[in-house]
Amino acid sequence: MAEAEKKYGNSKVYPSKVGLELLIPVLLISGAGMVPVIKDGDWIKLVVPIGILILFVAVLYSISYEIKEEVLVVKSFFWFKKVIPIASITGIVETYNPISAPAASLQRLEILYDRYNSVVVSPKDRMGFITHLKELSPSIQVKVKKWKEKD
Repeated sequence: MAEAEKKYGNSKVYPSKVGLELLIPVLLISGAGMVPVIKDGDWIKLVVPIGILILFVAVLYSISYEIKEEVLVVKSFFWFKKVIPIASITGIVETYNPISAPAASLQRLEILYDRYNSVVVSPKDRMGFITHLKELSPSIQVKVKKWKEKD
């Protein structure tokens, strides 16, 4: 654990990867909805759709995963914060499940913890994130295509 603390300090924040597969459809749908309003020249009616679009993009870019001391803290905007003891994490599995999750990309990792709990995340630095967790808890089982266990 001392080696991980030297390498990462007391805590490290891993921002979520923002996937174009989630961002582009929202931008296209929002833009298509705004076209008739723009054609009519009624600029006041654009306030609400633009506000919703800005809020959505802010939520996507606010998602982060912080590893500090003995916990993983999953954060999304103001309303979602999940604290998971690293010692309770049993596995990390690659997934492309599109279920609603604090993950802004479809390239996701499912963090398995306790007996039946899990959370889906999408850190931009997937391998750094996994390595950091493994250094703090070597018993975590990893099932990710590009992951190679160190000897």
